[in-house]
Amino acid sequence: MKSELKDIEKEYLGKLIDRIVNLRKAAKMSQEKLAIESEVARSLMRGYERKERNISFANLVRIIKFGFKMTIEEFFSEGFDSLPEKKRKKKI
Repeated sequence: MKSELKDIEKEYLGKLIDRIVNLRKAAKMSQEKLAIESEVARSLMRGYERKERNISFANLVRIIKFGFKMTIEEFFSEGFDSLPEKKRKKKI
């Protein structure tokens, strides 16, 4: 069970970081600019994007609110649990 939980945590951390990277690139923002706007150390931002560091809740909120200037709801509206149509299993 612990192994399964670790896998789930890793999966969602990856999705979270992918969302940050995609939003940053869509905004044509550098890692450095996002770090400055979010008041997060540049070395931390780099570590997050390389998936070398776990992101704290406080820094996640800073990145969402100050870096992207969006609400928490907007950030998570992307559907972290949704799967592409092909991968969905039909429930019977």
